[in-house]
Amino acid sequence: MESLSLEDYLEISNSGIKTLDSRPTFEFSDKHIPGSIGISINGSFEYMLSCLFPNKEKLILVSQEERLSESLLRLENEGFTKVSYFDINLWFDSNMEYSQISRIKASDASKHIEKIIDVSNSEDWEVLHVKGVKSVPLIDLIDDFSSISNGDVLYCGNGHKSMAAASFLRTRGIKVKDIIGGLSAMLVDAPELEI
Repeated sequence: MESLSLEDYLEISNSGIKTLDSRPTFEFSDKHIPGSIGISINGSFEYMLSCLFPNKEKLILVSQEERLSESLLRLENEGFTKVSYFDINLWFDSNMEYSQISRIKASDASKHIEKIIDVSNSEDWEVLHVKGVKSVPLIDLIDDFSSISNGDVLYCGNGHKSMAAASFLRTRGIKVKDIIGGLSAMLVDAPELEI
């Protein structure tokens, strides 16, 4: 596995190679490299990979150091054999510009009900969802995000798919928010919602 310097990273990413950030959603949302896609190793990693990178193309990986081996192994198991690693601390230490994704507490979800969209897969949606909200599964959203607008609020079961979707949409110029902890958190912290 190739480990990239900041200069290498800038050159390779500017050539069109995408960056996959496997850090937890709270770290990714707080600070990430503009244009990177957040697919948390803690979530449905393989499913999100298949949605966002179906062609198994060459990738640059950003990971927590202690989860790097796991991230690489899981990528390799899914057929990603051309992966370079970039230590995100090199980015932050050089005071490079970074992006953030706004998040909403589950307890405040009802204040945004008219803007909420569920990006869970269809099977999960059928089992449990917030009544009255629109369903746009992550896999469908990648191909057609015309129903998503700036300011929409995304959720899924635990917040991993919604963060992946939010990061993807950001690369398309659409800024959405994410509900921390997703449906699991809303079940506990937003009892007023009809689920």
